[in-house]
Amino acid sequence: MRTKVLIVIMTALTLAACQQGQAGSDTTAERLPPKPLIEPIDPSKDPVSAVKARKQQMADEVNLSAMRAEIMARVGDAKADNVEQCRVVGFGSKPCGGPASYIAVSTKGGNETEIMALIARYNSAAKAENERIGLMSDCAVVPKPAVVLQNGVCTLKEGGETSAY
Repeated sequence: MRTKVLIVIMTALTLAACQQGQAGSDTTAERLPPKPLIEPIDPSKDPVSAVKARKQQMADEVNLSAMRAEIMARVGDAKADNVEQCRVVGFGSKPCGGPASYIAVSTKGGNETEIMALIARYNSAAKAENERIGLMSDCAVVPKPAVVLQNGVCTLKEGGETSAY
């Protein structure tokens, strides 16, 4: 019985933490949707302005796919001689905060600083993009996986059997 009460309380607290708004804010106030990215322009009435607005929006957008591809190319196979050369790094950004996923990075190549800087820039851009377009999330925490060395390659492994570096 005591366990059931504890589960109910934890569930209520978890749901309360994921609600929009700040603590102490007026709960009776109407919640508004995010502002539009650009003012809607009817292309049939003003085609020139519609094209200009779309070009401006595209210029403002960060190409996260290209950034991700560059990082993954630099990380490569994450080859290492021992598990101490492997790192688990948060990758991306969830709208509620925290990393969207994790990747394994090797320090063997000597370009760890460069890769970490690229990942930090990507994470910051992903967070800004989430805010810009008003994304929502399930607020679930993505657990940090352990890293193991398999056939000379740093590999992520779910669970805490091996310590994560």
